[in-house]
Amino acid sequence: MNLSFPPYTLYETRTGAGPPVVLIHGLSGSTRWWARNIDALAERYLVAAVDLMGFGQNHRFFGLPEVLPAFPEVTALLARWLETFGAPVHVIGHSMGGMLAIRLAAERPDLVRSLVLVNAAGIPFERKLMEHLRPLPKPPFGGPRIARVLIPDFFRAGPTSVAVASARVLLGDMREAMHALRVPTLLVWGENDPLVPLRYGEAMAQEIAGAKLVVLPRAAHVAMWDSAEEFNRAVLEFLDAVPPHDSSRGIFTWGVSGWTNGMAHRQSGHARDVVLLHGLGMSSAYFGPLAEELYARGWSPIAPDLPGFGESNDAVAVSPREHAVLLAAWADALGIRDAVWLGHSLGCNAVAHLARIRPDLVKRAVYAGPLWSAHRHALRIFLHLALDAFREPFALYRLVIPAYWRAGFWRWLRTWQKAADDVACTPDLPTPYVAISGLRDPITDRNCMHPVEVPGAHACVFSHPAPVADAMGL
Repeated sequence: MNLSFPPYTLYETRTGAGPPVVLIHGLSGSTRWWARNIDALAERYLVAAVDLMGFGQNHRFFGLPEVLPAFPEVTALLARWLETFGAPVHVIGHSMGGMLAIRLAAERPDLVRSLVLVNAAGIPFERKLMEHLRPLPKPPFGGPRIARVLIPDFFRAGPTSVAVASARVLLGDMREAMHALRVPTLLVWGENDPLVPLRYGEAMAQEIAGAKLVVLPRAAHVAMWDSAEEFNRAVLEFLDAVPPHDSSRGIFTWGVSGWTNGMAHRQSGHARDVVLLHGLGMSSAYFGPLAEELYARGWSPIAPDLPGFGESNDAVAVSPREHAVLLAAWADALGIRDAVWLGHSLGCNAVAHLARIRPDLVKRAVYAGPLWSAHRHALRIFLHLALDAFREPFALYRLVIPAYWRAGFWRWLRTWQKAADDVACTPDLPTPYVAISGLRDPITDRNCMHPVEVPGAHACVFSHPAPVADAMGL
């Protein structure tokens, strides 16, 4: 069946009962690659296999090419899927699916009970052609039956999707994520794999603490098909012996991780104790550096995309107060209470309104680069925005340009018009709060706000996350 996780869908097959086990296919693969394993696993477990975007039943055979999103986005999508099981799951990933499984277990150990990696990619390939050719003269263990599965799946995915995903696999290096793994891990490798030769499995076993490697002598790259009985026996023995789950914190991630009340959000950690609210025309993406700094300090940041911006659903332009009402409903749906809310630029206005109407949601307000001013003429603010453009790091513009393009000029202008009466210098902000400004920020009215100054300009939350985190006083 198709599962909707806007803006994506996943195709899932599910059978059996018991603790959940999920199966993630490899490059140009599908749920059909697990046909010889599902029934054996389903005798003891609830088994769910997934077709990723653009592959298998998740793509029409004669449909337009659909390119698999970047791996961080796919991992965040898979995490949203795993959350629907209501309990930590055993994750089994093959080849490219193994790369995704490694990243998923490293980022969200609360969702993953154990990890089985089957002929998994993740260690950069060396240019040693004979290493890949040596197994080829040996028998094609899967025979014509596996060809009847592989060939249609390849043509269904199409050369564009396969080529893009192949490049990501070849260039992918999951060793940092491997070092962060804290879940029981089993490696299963076909001895005669010409695509990801056995020595990569041996190297992976050295990178992952406590990992066990099982080699199937009469198997190639699709080991779970080539030696199905031996594979099923090894995996079931491993799963049956997995100890109780340990929900430790994972590595930092900042992909889109949820969609609530029409608003997408990014988050790292699960306490949702710091909320970051973007400015006009932007999205939650540019909070990545600050979110990573806060996560390293033990916080769990979450950042929504306001309606009509970033990844959130299209919507009419509204005022900061109306944004606050929408944010209150969003926070209620996610169970956010008594959190620190940081607004940047025009996001400060929505945070201030939220603190007034729902003090139970806002423990402390942080206003970074606020727009409140005794001189609230639009022309003055636009001139200062133009000046600030020359003071920001070039890296910011790879986020600014697509965000502004997606929002569109008219949405940007209409939202500003709705906020124009909301930027006058106001002395009655709810407390407690702290105001922060970059030393070179030409926009903040320092006579109005008396901010704590940090290095950087208006987008100091992006360019200087550590000083901003210090100034937040958490």
